[in-house]
Amino acid sequence: MRSISVSKDFSGARLWLRTSVLVLVGFLAFSTIYAVGLEPMVYLHDTFHDIRHSTGFPCH
Repeated sequence: MRSISVSKDFSGARLWLRTSVLVLVGFLAFSTIYAVGLEPMVYLHDTFHDIRHSTGFPCH
């Protein structure tokens, strides 16, 4: 019997996937902070008021 060994190198694909996920997570985090931090509506301001102060984001 012959044994066939298939070796595939996925290191490039893993690096690309890891980089893509990190970029996407960074973009979502930045856009969420930006949207919440600059939101003029009073109810969102009140909802995230304590979070803003605890992270050092000025709100008033």
